[in-house]
Amino acid sequence: METVLNKFVIVREKTNGDVIITEDTQYNHIVADSVIIEENVTARLFGEINTLILKKGSCLYMHGTILGKVINYEGDLHKF
Repeated sequence: METVLNKFVIVREKTNGDVIITEDTQYNHIVADSVIIEENVTARLFGEINTLILKKGSCLYMHGTILGKVINYEGDLHKF
């Protein structure tokens, strides 16, 4: 899967709660209870999350901490 970062949606404000990511997105300051990354979506997260669900073909570049569980339905997780 090829990702072009200039096509990402950039979210600069602090994001809390439950987050469902449906398009290629970068969150610069996330503190989420749960994050779901939909099929064939790429995300880059800076911060911390409790629960992560990766759907088929999704990709996450995590710059921070995953405090709880990861449920992976054939996605890719890159932890930095």
